[in-house]
Amino acid sequence: MAQSRHEKEEYLEQDEDETASAGRRKSLVALLIMGVLLVAGYLLVEKLRVMSQVEDCMLTHGSNCSDLVEPPKPAGTRQ
Repeated sequence: MAQSRHEKEEYLEQDEDETASAGRRKSLVALLIMGVLLVAGYLLVEKLRVMSQVEDCMLTHGSNCSDLVEPPKPAGTRQ
């Protein structure tokens, strides 16, 4: 039995549920990407803020700038 061209194309087209599901999936992926970018931006700003504080202290020839910097961790230890 040969199928007509219309019957073949009917199976290839997305129905409303599939279209809605694809739209929700795209929205969720976009939201996830925006969340990752937001967290990365926050971490970057926080790191730059700390570096700016250390730089400001050093530029004023402060004698206690070491309080702003974490001491190095010994090699081979886990925390």
